[in-house]
Amino acid sequence: MSGWLNQLTERCYPADNLSGRVTGQRGFVVLDQRRAPEQCWPLLDMPGKYNFITLFAGTTLAPLNDASPWLFEIEPSSDAWHYAEKLCQQRLGWVCQPQTDQCLQSFADHLRALFVLNDSLGGKSLINLQQPAVWTALLASAPVSVYSHWLSPLHQVATPTPQGQWLIWQADKPTSLASDRWQLNPEMEAALHESQQAWWLSRMTKTPLASLPNTWLARMVAAMQAGISRSDHLKRLLPIITDEGGKLNVQINDILNTSLPSRQKVQQLERLV
Repeated sequence: MSGWLNQLTERCYPADNLSGRVTGQRGFVVLDQRRAPEQCWPLLDMPGKYNFITLFAGTTLAPLNDASPWLFEIEPSSDAWHYAEKLCQQRLGWVCQPQTDQCLQSFADHLRALFVLNDSLGGKSLINLQQPAVWTALLASAPVSVYSHWLSPLHQVATPTPQGQWLIWQADKPTSLASDRWQLNPEMEAALHESQQAWWLSRMTKTPLASLPNTWLARMVAAMQAGISRSDHLKRLLPIITDEGGKLNVQINDILNTSLPSRQKVQQLERLV
């Protein structure tokens, strides 16, 4: 579990801000406007915004157009750019420094191919890659060949972190065709399932994602699988989730495996510390 967290230090590096990192005439921003439309709409009319595309338009996902992510082309350091950065830090998107020869349309076409991927059960999965937690988990968990195919056309990507910083991603050009570049493997699927829990745990404990102990995430996932999913309940269990000793593991598992309601499980777990 959580091998993707260990990959973060190999594939990206942290930055306190994006000053001087996105240069030139334009940068691209992917926004999850569905989660906060009233906050995203003002960006359409801000100085420095060149163009935008509704990413589901013209695809098989067009019936979901109202929930579609937006792709913006924006002048770095402009009012629109600074506003977009703030939106990203609210878990509403991520930014990219494109290749000089890449246009907004080609960038959109590349992303559109990643919104629906083949899964390990032979079906198809909708990927919310506009969400920073999801995109971070996918980039960290993808095989090297797939990672380079996904990222190299984007040149440089910056994803926000739970601590208000950024992770900077780059990849070399792929050296061979990757026939599995549209395929989710079990490791990637596990990372997707854990992505939101890892983000929440990182934010609540003020621990960077790359430093998040696998045992913490494993305990949180186990608690949620046992029916403990309310945020206030999970906050109360943070001393249990982040316990370093491991002496309580048997007792924790015994309580989680009971048929008690989640509220009573939380009460019994709290008595262990």
